[in-house]
Amino acid sequence: MFNDFIKHYNIIRDILRDVFLYGCFSREDLEEKRNMSSRKISYEMRRIQQYIESEFIRIDRDGRNKLLALTYDSITNTENFLVNTYMTKSFTKADLILYFNLLMFLNAKNKPCSFREIEDGLINEGIISYDDISSKTVERKLNEMVKKLGILKCDTIKRTKNYSIQDDILKELSLDEIENLIDAVALFKNIILPVTAGYYFEKNLKDYALYERGIEVKEKDYFQYKGLYFHPVIEEDILWKILRAIHRKRYIKLEYRSGKGTNKTSKEQLKPYKIRYDSSCGRFYLVAFLDNNSCVTLRLDRIAEIKISKEVYKDNNFKKLYDKQFKYSWSSVNLSGGKVKEEIKLEIKIDETREKYIIEKIKSEVPNGKITKIEEGIYHLDMIVNDSIEMVPWIRGYLGYIKVIKGRDIINKLTEDWKEMLYSYGAL
Repeated sequence: MFNDFIKHYNIIRDILRDVFLYGCFSREDLEEKRNMSSRKISYEMRRIQQYIESEFIRIDRDGRNKLLALTYDSITNTENFLVNTYMTKSFTKADLILYFNLLMFLNAKNKPCSFREIEDGLINEGIISYDDISSKTVERKLNEMVKKLGILKCDTIKRTKNYSIQDDILKELSLDEIENLIDAVALFKNIILPVTAGYYFEKNLKDYALYERGIEVKEKDYFQYKGLYFHPVIEEDILWKILRAIHRKRYIKLEYRSGKGTNKTSKEQLKPYKIRYDSSCGRFYLVAFLDNNSCVTLRLDRIAEIKISKEVYKDNNFKKLYDKQFKYSWSSVNLSGGKVKEEIKLEIKIDETREKYIIEKIKSEVPNGKITKIEEGIYHLDMIVNDSIEMVPWIRGYLGYIKVIKGRDIINKLTEDWKEMLYSYGAL
């Protein structure tokens, strides 16, 4: 999907993440961190700003340095504006004209045409000249429009390929049904992952309604979302490649950024098996296996590049291995490398008359936990996890209700966090 629309998106992803999302680095800082030229960084930053509306960009200053950051109000904005950054591929004039002329020629003929008929027709009408374009280029564009873009179809008759415009799969739908379909996509584009496909689909539906049916769909903006994550969008081209490799059972090699920011290329080929998505923080993880069946988990936002091998791997009972590694995982930590499970006990205090719903909510969020009522308003939650530190954000969400009474690592982590916060406010 993305290969047709993105050129060097890994550079755009780095700048989006470091400048606009997380780091707020200046151009000079990023030049030093990424070892990129100042000219290249400035060029890509300008391109990004062309596709993100100015209302979503905040400009701060640190001395002489200008710092950019993204800002948005989820109440007034329900669109994931980062999707627009995928519209940054530069097409040449010749590419655009050739696509257009091929479509216009086939549409005018209104019948399947062989490559020779298309080629001779374009030359005879003076549309193309082989002084400017090769026969191979025309044939390659036709195949792209069939296999990648899906806007043409190709039937082989007596060993000859015949090209024609793809059938209208929506022709049986009424105008009302098309509008209803657009409304449905407007909802699901932000709640079904990956979201970018939904935005592309909605745009294509609106273009179809306007140019094929003659109806202009008005912006309705029916839906609003709580906790809409914007940043995972910039990993979705990596996500698509991994999903393709999983589906085809192909080995992959990664260029992976460590926590210190340095890039490393994986020495061993990986067998991609599953994508995990942490809905509480909006983060994707790749679960893969090595040839010795050891399990690795990698954050997608640290993958700079992925190469899919032609070599196919065998599934050595990965489901059984995966279930064993992740049965007690709170988010992404597996049990590889000799790691052992932790026993956790939490105390929950509520007002029974007004807050009984909290217990029911926790039961739904911790299906493997055991909740025991100790006395009126006091409950104990016993559970096993691979890594208790992953629970910290969830426990903070129940501030005032939950106390950790067993689990040394998480108690130490929460204590350190509270001390740091109290120091920041001058209470200590």
